[in-house]
Amino acid sequence: MNNFRITATKALIGVNVLVFVFAEMLDRRGRIIMDDLFGLSGDGLISGMVWQPVTYQFVHAGFFHLLVNMLGLWFAGNILERLLGVPRFVLLYLLTGVAGGLLQMLYDSNTVLVGASGSVCGLIAAFSTLYPRMPITALIFFVIPVRMQAMWLGIGVVVISAILLVSGLFGNIGNVAHIGGAVAGFAWVRIARYRRRIY
Repeated sequence: MNNFRITATKALIGVNVLVFVFAEMLDRRGRIIMDDLFGLSGDGLISGMVWQPVTYQFVHAGFFHLLVNMLGLWFAGNILERLLGVPRFVLLYLLTGVAGGLLQMLYDSNTVLVGASGSVCGLIAAFSTLYPRMPITALIFFVIPVRMQAMWLGIGVVVISAILLVSGLFGNIGNVAHIGGAVAGFAWVRIARYRRRIY
């Protein structure tokens, strides 16, 4: 018990899980209302729901959606939190999610966007930019272990999202949000390095 410590990464995962559990307790009408209020949509932004670019990051469409995003958050979050400190890490998580969500709205504002994948792609891109040569093992389709340098993970996120976007496969996935979050994570690291805040 003495070894257990609350970290920002664990707290973010906890909030995502709690929101998911709460949403699962709602009936269909309640879930629609929740998504309309806290998911990200063009209509919501036009109506003045300025909180949506942040809140949509904590709402998920299903258990698998939540699981994939939380695994990505756990993987990249633990490393980045130690390196950046809690305030900058949380800010990075939120800002990359906002960037990804708003870019998705510019591309298609007629859908309701939910999920932390824009934020997670931002964290993965930031991690792979900071440690491009670090050897990691990625699980392809969550089954096949592939050894690679971290930079290929960041590149892979963008390339796969772009392929899915252009091909139209899995059209219910916010691929533009993934790309926007990843680009924002990459840009954040480059700007921070330029200002000599990260070495």
